[in-house]
Amino acid sequence: MPDETELAEVYLRLKAQHDTLPFMTKLYPVNGMRLTLLPDDIRSVIESSPDYSPITPGQGAVWLQFSSGDDEAEMVIYRTQDGRLLYVMAPI
Repeated sequence: MPDETELAEVYLRLKAQHDTLPFMTKLYPVNGMRLTLLPDDIRSVIESSPDYSPITPGQGAVWLQFSSGDDEAEMVIYRTQDGRLLYVMAPI
């Protein structure tokens, strides 16, 4: 498990820079969101995409966009400094 301080710093940085953040097809107020562990099944789908580039550990959150036909989704994901875990900003 990452240091709670690491996740708190990422959250505070996002909160200072944005009023709202995307999660799937909607925008949510940052103060109603939290960093939560990205489920393994979603991680597998993301990492198996031919367009996916590995996220650099500890380098800040990244916005990922997905589209299929007329549907789009977007998430903000963070890879911990140790490189093992992916977190997503999700509504509380």
